[in-house]
Amino acid sequence: MAPVTELEIRSAVHDAVVRDGLLHDLVIDEFVVGERGRIDIAVIGDHLFGYELKSDLDTLTRLPRQMDVFGDVFDYCTLVVTSRHLSRARQVLKRGWGLAVVDRTPEDTLIYRQIRRAQQRQSRDNLALARLLWRDEVLQALDSLGASAGYRSRTRDELTERLAAMTERDQLRAIVTNALTARQGWRVAKELHEGDAKSPHGGVSSRFLARRFLSQRR
Repeated sequence: MAPVTELEIRSAVHDAVVRDGLLHDLVIDEFVVGERGRIDIAVIGDHLFGYELKSDLDTLTRLPRQMDVFGDVFDYCTLVVTSRHLSRARQVLKRGWGLAVVDRTPEDTLIYRQIRRAQQRQSRDNLALARLLWRDEVLQALDSLGASAGYRSRTRDELTERLAAMTERDQLRAIVTNALTARQGWRVAKELHEGDAKSPHGGVSSRFLARRFLSQRR
């Protein structure tokens, strides 16, 4: 039987996301988490959901670090593996992470099975979350809080630290999700595959960009 590829797992997860009624949220492939990593699928809505994918051709070597990085940002994290990795994944997966498996049937179709649901994470990092924002988005947030006086010429890092320090988690999440869903700089997956499209934020470093697979606003 042919190995299950990342592209096949990604398609199966997108189908499952649609089935679960999350299509109304913003679904982003290869979502960049600041400068610390990139999660395979992010769902941006009232909460942040992250899905990390491991195909038959992957290993779990990077998973421990990825769990730390993604767990700082996302409210709910799910690892999606093939049957090859399931036993090991059960052993190393952190508490609170969801687990799902994608199997190929003898009829060559894919089945997505949820093994355990993700639980909302409690130990999250406000600074890591705030770093998802571009500089102008951070400044706009500080303006809305009446906290930008004396900071308008500061660096992005300084602005981000100020925003993270003065907001509660729920308040900061709302700021971040509103900014992400309103952002006009996403690079569309179709355009990336064509190889010749430019993001409207061409001057913004690529580490702050992600590829949008599908979105539908509420």
